[in-house]
Amino acid sequence: MNSNNSNNNSNLKQKKGKGDNRPNIVVMFADNLGYNDIAIFGAPSAKTPNIDRIGMEGMKLNNWNSAASLCSASRAALMTGKYPVRTGIYPGVLKPDAVYGLSPDEHTLAEYLKKEGYATSIVGKWHLGQHEPYLPTNQGFDEWLGIPYHMSGGSLDEHICGYDVNRTMWLPLYQDAEIVEQPVQLQDLAQRYGRAATKFIETNVKEETPFFLYLPFSHVHQMCAPAFGSEQGTCQWASTAFSTDSPHGTFIDAVEEMDWVAGEVLKALDDNGVADDTLVIFTSDNGPWVAEMQCSGSKGPFEGRWLQENVDMECTACPHDYIAEPLPDRKRRCVNHATGLELDGVHCGADTGLGGVWEANLRMPALARWPGRIPKGTETMAMISTLDVVPTVLSVVGAEDIPHSDLDGVDVTNVLLTGNEPNENDRVLYFWRDGFENGPLPAPFGRFDVAAIKVGRIKGWFWTKSAHYNPDVEVHHDPPLLFDVIADPAEAFPLDPNEYEDVIYRMKSLVEDHKAHIHKSPPLTVDRDPKFIPCANEHTSCRVSRPIE
Repeated sequence: MNSNNSNNNSNLKQKKGKGDNRPNIVVMFADNLGYNDIAIFGAPSAKTPNIDRIGMEGMKLNNWNSAASLCSASRAALMTGKYPVRTGIYPGVLKPDAVYGLSPDEHTLAEYLKKEGYATSIVGKWHLGQHEPYLPTNQGFDEWLGIPYHMSGGSLDEHICGYDVNRTMWLPLYQDAEIVEQPVQLQDLAQRYGRAATKFIETNVKEETPFFLYLPFSHVHQMCAPAFGSEQGTCQWASTAFSTDSPHGTFIDAVEEMDWVAGEVLKALDDNGVADDTLVIFTSDNGPWVAEMQCSGSKGPFEGRWLQENVDMECTACPHDYIAEPLPDRKRRCVNHATGLELDGVHCGADTGLGGVWEANLRMPALARWPGRIPKGTETMAMISTLDVVPTVLSVVGAEDIPHSDLDGVDVTNVLLTGNEPNENDRVLYFWRDGFENGPLPAPFGRFDVAAIKVGRIKGWFWTKSAHYNPDVEVHHDPPLLFDVIADPAEAFPLDPNEYEDVIYRMKSLVEDHKAHIHKSPPLTVDRDPKFIPCANEHTSCRVSRPIE
């Protein structure tokens, strides 16, 4: 619900009195980070000692599932505890010229915690609306330093997007509701994020106020396809502290810089004596954007092998802003007509990450730490969803009015504090996506529908397709295509439907009931208007640089 002006709600903050056991809350949310992209989950090259520390001093959550196939929807699910079909954050993502954003009528985690007397801050990527009514400072956050959407949403001084023909679509940096820098300077953005998060922690520890810090990293989303130069050589970014070619960097540079920012937050908790009083959760919104190749991360064990073996070998998936235009001697040729650049794409069957609901885009690296409460150095295979953050955090802080009936997530506090895993067959998750050939939504979206369901370790596919809006047409499965995704994370070996007739019957009934009774909000991402593209000053071609307080 719209908090009107967060500063007017400062009187809601409550000092922590004696015997107040409510923890501070820190939620770290990476952008397009794959399961195997950090060391504790098996990354072969990246060094991530700070993020790893969260798991080594807490719990490794090995079966955490993203709630949506794309960034905006995943963030809406994290903030509200609801499937995106209920909040209207579909299809696709909110663009820089989006008319709408997350409805002010929705209740966010920040608003729930503010009601409990918490100070609230967001440092990083928002992506739930880029103009005034939808900014985080109107959605429960006291303060914000960050960018309004993904890193490919605007140009930078040394990286002009191919679509930015007038050179005015500069990527903005906001402080609260004001653009303070446009284009944002990436050479020290990570350091500014670190300072902002540290200052917020220090201030609220001094004031003895419980706090909620939301740290949605701008890493590791790639930048846009540039007007000049090779995309694959300039698609990732990092500061001068992590790259000799800043703002450009390698994927490893980006991961390790993200880890450094996480380390600054953990250090601030230590230095201010509140590490033991803080629940820290780390996860990612979605998996790797596979068609972006070296600009993105790893699918790990989640190969989506069935799709690779069942999609036409002529089908090519291209990076964003590129179109497949094969030649007889170059079947994977992709062309960016805005820039004239060419590169080779990948087989559609290999594109099973961001934008789809194959395991590479569902199974997220996830860690939780609360010293003295979450057992140190433990792991769980309990099926958890990003949807569970809201009800779990509200339970942990002892909120009096948890709207369980209005939430799609469940309280997993018992899993975190005891390691006990509930009956796996009791947990059901639905996976919606767009990109269908037909439907009421404009092309390429088609419709928003349940493509797959999980009942415990068994996943049932009703519609299979590669990620995003590739040319392969969705395939309907009746009976649903079944995989045991714990024993077969690669989704390579379909289960015999004759041996799972009861499961199939249950899955069909669950999906039918889910779609019939869920309140489906109208889509909010479709309407667009250039007047809503962020611009600090039209007289300076949307360029500005102001001091950050």
